Amino acid sequence: MATKNAVFMRLLAFRKRLIARTIKGEEPENCNNRKDECIESSDERSSVKCEEKKKRYILNNTRKKHIVSYKMDGGIICVDATVPAQTPKCDYLYVVEGERPAAILVELKGVDVRKAMGQIDSTLMLFPKFFRSCSNVYGRIVVSSSIPRLKAEPSYLKLQRKLMTSYGGNLKIQERQLEEKDTELDKVKP
Repeated sequence: MATKNAVFMRLLAFRKRLIARTIKGEEPENCNNRKDECIESSDERSSVKCEEKKKRYILNNTRKKHIVSYKMDGGIICVDATVPAQTPKCDYLYVVEGERPAAILVELKGVDVRKAMGQIDSTLMLFPKFFRSCSNVYGRIVVSSSIPRLKAEPSYLKLQRKLMTSYGGNLKIQERQLEEKDTELDKVKP
């Protein structure tokens, strides 16, 4: 009988293949989750957005690339017999077409920015091979309250450094709405 950890690892491997097939424009293979619970959109629309409780992230697709928007929490990563309820994960994943795709991890959070950073970091650890195969990985957090001063906080610095050095990306935190162009993902406000 397979251990719970082995079943969890097989499920994660399957979900990594789902992401890879979808970004190539192929139909995803059969999934334990319903496709409509995993994939929010998969096309070349001019802007892709996700929102929850008046918090919104919008990516303007100026290059008209194929972008797949995945619902991570409750979609790709759903709580069931193989995934414990306390598994931290981000809300959404955008995968942007390219020779090597770019990934944007999005967490829409109430007030706990530190928890949101942990959820992005945990998602990176759940799918390390997939994220290492991406050209860049970006973290985006949208909160409903004012943003605490984090520039010197160890958890902020650790995640920012990890995204920059290991994944060629960055971390942006914004209040209520974060809208950016695909051509400006690398730009960080001072």
